[in-house]
Parts: sequence; C-alpha cells; structure tokens
Amino acid sequence: MIKVSADALSALCKAYGIREDALIFLGGGREDSDGIAYFYQKDGQKKVLKFLAVEKPGTNDLAALDDRLRFIHYLVECGIDIAGPQENDAHRLYETFEDEKHIFIAYSMKFCEGKSPAAEALATNLSWYWGKITGSAHKAAKEYPVWMNINGRSSEFGHQDEIAFFTNWCKDEKVKSEWQKMSKTLSEFPINRNTYGFIHNDNHQHNIIARDKQITLIDFDVSSCNFFLQDITVPAQGIMFDLSGGMAGKIHNKEPLKRFFDYFINGYETENHLDDFWLSQIDVFLNYRRLLLFTCMQDYLNFNTDLKKNFLSMIESPPEIFLSL
Repeated sequence: MIKVSADALSALCKAYGIREDALIFLGGGREDSDGIAYFYQKDGQKKVLKFLAVEKPGTNDLAALDDRLRFIHYLVECGIDIAGPQENDAHRLYETFEDEKHIFIAYSMKFCEGKSPAAEALATNLSWYWGKITGSAHKAAKEYPVWMNINGRSSEFGHQDEIAFFTNWCKDEKVKSEWQKMSKTLSEFPINRNTYGFIHNDNHQHNIIARDKQITLIDFDVSSCNFFLQDITVPAQGIMFDLSGGMAGKIHNKEPLKRFFDYFINGYETENHLDDFWLSQIDVFLNYRRLLLFTCMQDYLNFNTDLKKNFLSMIESPPEIFLSL
C-alpha cells in the first residue's frame, strides 16, 4: 500500500477531531494491503479510522470509493449490521488530503466486538444468521439506484470489469483462457434487479465478525455490482479449504459443506429469494472463485508446485460439488 504521509495523517486526524497519538494500530499496512486501520475512543465510543491512498489523478478510484461508501452507509440506514462509514462533525462520510502525488482518504466506522469464526463454526447454525444478513443486504440492494456498475468503471456491468482485471493480471495462459470462458458463460445469464446488484463481493469468513449468533459484515473495500450468487458461493471457501476439499483439491468430506449450504441458504431465503436456476449455477461460481484465488495467489503458487498443480486440475476440470451434495 501507499504509505500515509505525516502531513496526511495530521490533516485527516484533525478532520475527525482525533489526536494522532490517540490512534492504536488495528490492522493492514502491509505491502499487499489496501489500507491501514486504527481504533480510537471518542465520546465514550470505540471507533475505527481507516486510511486509504491512491495515486493522482485517482479520479476513477475516488469515484468508485464514493459509490462504495454511500452504498454501505445506505445499508446501515436500512438497519443492517454493517461496519460502515459514519458521518463526521462536518456531516461527511469521508475526508481527503492531497499532496503532489497522492490522494489520501480516511473514514470512520464503529468498532465491532467479536471475532471472525473458525471454519468449523461455518458448518453450524451460525451460517443461518450469516445467510440471513446477506439476504437482507441483497433485499436492500434491489431498491438502491446503483445496480449495474459503479462510477469510474468502463463496462456496462461490474462483473465484466472484474473479469477483465483478473484476465489481464493472470500470467498463466491456461487460466487466462478459463477466465475468457467464464466471461462467455456469465454473458449468457439473465441480469435483472432480482439477480444482480451492489454486493459485498468478498463475503468470506474473515470479513464477518461473530458474537454468539450476531453477525456483522465488514470490509466492503471491493464491493461492487455483481451477481447476488457471488455472495452465496464465496462464504463456502473456508469450508472447502479447511474441512471438505473442493476448492484446490477433490472433495473428501461432503457433510460440513452440505450443512453449511443448508444453513446459509435457508437463512438467506428468510430475507431474499433466488430461484432454482441460480442455485443450479453455484458450481459455476465456485469455479469463478478458484480462478480469482489462483490469480491472486499466482506468485505464491510458483513456489508451491503441488498446490498449484491441484488448483490447475480443479480449474481445468471443475467438479460437480453443490449439485452432488
């Protein structure tokens, strides 16, 4: 990530009425991080201040961020348990500071007590509550005016930009070819307000905070317009990596995955409905996630040849998983 300069830190803290020495490191700040987060106390409440940075001119990135933060704020106003931006004393959702090369952005959120669940917990009724809050977010998204693509993007639909980004980033020619096939497959799916809209887009177990059976969705930094089904298949990846197989290797234990989908989809259906056609496409979107994870991990996989071989085998011959449960 781009390091937050001392001048930017000072100016953005001032915009939120915070002393710099009151910030306590929370997470991020690595080279591969999108930003860095701190927590602080204000008016008797524990809050989070997150900093991002983009290179100038940054027009498209800032437009996309503005769309994301306004959508998240909308979900909060709908009563959905989201870690979303809160207005500061100037009634703004975020603040910016510019120097010669960069635009620095900060926004404040509530601090969420609890922790991300272990994979074992995903095969319990905790996932019913996770599905319910995901369904609530999609139900609200169907009423939100932005639903085909966010600002600053060139394609008609958000998934088209996402696929183009990962296809261009991918260095493996076979996987690049699979991305192109995926693009063709998704181009034939029906797109309307009941199937597509503003979603979390990275709805895995490390982006939820659980306290007993209460779920809070966090980290909407790659939220965008995409198929609702993405937010139903991504949650399964923790089970598939740690308990069942099926993501980077063959299924070896169907039962935890079956329990997860039973709980999650039943919880989802209490708030929003997807018809049987979409449930029949879950395996397609599981392979989408394989492609995405392989591309994100491609440099790491070059030093882990067995894992790379297994990933490629699953990508080239994606198995029937959901439909076989």
